[in-house]
Amino acid sequence: MKKIFSLILALALYTGNAMAFEFENEPEAGLSWMGFFGMNISKLQNSGYGAKAGAQMGIRADFMLPKAHGTYLTAGVDWTMKGGKVSDMFFSINDPTTAYSGTLKYALHYIEVPIRVGFRYNVMDNLGFYGELGPYFAVGVGGRHRCNIDGDGDAVRDAEDELDYNAFKNYDFDPGNPNKLPFQRWDAGIGFRIGAEYEQHYNLMIGCDWGFADIYRTSLRDDYFDNVGMSLPKVKNFNFSITVGYRF
Repeated sequence: MKKIFSLILALALYTGNAMAFEFENEPEAGLSWMGFFGMNISKLQNSGYGAKAGAQMGIRADFMLPKAHGTYLTAGVDWTMKGGKVSDMFFSINDPTTAYSGTLKYALHYIEVPIRVGFRYNVMDNLGFYGELGPYFAVGVGGRHRCNIDGDGDAVRDAEDELDYNAFKNYDFDPGNPNKLPFQRWDAGIGFRIGAEYEQHYNLMIGCDWGFADIYRTSLRDDYFDNVGMSLPKVKNFNFSITVGYRF
């Protein structure tokens, strides 16, 4: 009986010490703000496009929930560059039997609003780690879709100029004018971020976002098939980011 009592007492003391250590550096409840900037590596899913470098910056509000042992809510507003590129053979929009060698690039600029739930653990007074997950909503505010055709001569130069257009401008489809290929502005998806904070101010973060929306307009997809006889693949955003931030 003594051994059992001693074992229970030892277990209780161990559990108490472990809990004291676990919550010794628990983050303080309340609201804080963070500004950040950094680099994106993005691509367009399901389209054969490769990665493209870009940039992002923004501001976040974090609310550490009281008595939640490190759980917090976060939301913000970001400006981010997404897109992709591919160097390959592609077909003329006017003549599907004619192929060219060239490079296609999307440069898509978005304003994003991420809303996430996170958890933070401070390993010591001046160093903490955190992770968060949740949806984002975005609207396209600018960008270009550019096609550079390999070769020489005036005809190639004319083609280069024609295949450079505002990615989000809402034109009607016209198979005789490659400038009029519209992309929808709205995007939504899910993302996560992990990070480390030093001295309650300096942050280093890594994140990924997966878009759920097909960024081609339905009208474009239908008209393209009717006029050219080819189906456009679904195109969705993917983004990997590395950023640094400062908490106020």
